[in-house]
Parts: sequence; C-alpha cells; structure tokens
Amino acid sequence: MAYYKVLIEVWCDWDPAESDLKEFVGHVALGENTICTFREVVKVVDRPQDIENVEAMSFFGGEEGDADESQG
Repeated sequence: MAYYKVLIEVWCDWDPAESDLKEFVGHVALGENTICTFREVVKVVDRPQDIENVEAMSFFGGEEGDADESQG
C-alpha cells in the first residue's frame, strides 16, 4: 500500500486559524465558503515508517522509524 503526501491550496473567506482541523476539513470537503485551487502529490512512500513527520506518524499509530508495526 502506498502512502501519499499531498499539497493542497485552499482559499476561504473565513479565518482557518480560528477553526480546529476537523472543522477546517469539513468546510473544505463540503466546499462551504472554500475553494480548492491546487492539488499536487509531493511524496509517495511504500511504508509508513518512511514518513519523516512525527505528527503524520502518530496518525498511523507509531513514531518515525518504527519497524513494520502497521504492516500487519
């Protein structure tokens, strides 16, 4: 399974700093007062442990460098 890092450019008519991530994503997904103008895949890895970001790794239940924990 591949894991993708995506750069997304979004324009909105409200201050996203005043929203938590869940609320922000909800607005973007529904297109509420928001428009996505650009999407680009910037990195693809085959294994979650190849992701070099602590926050992203926590999404997969581990830390950077964890050996095959999420590979089953």
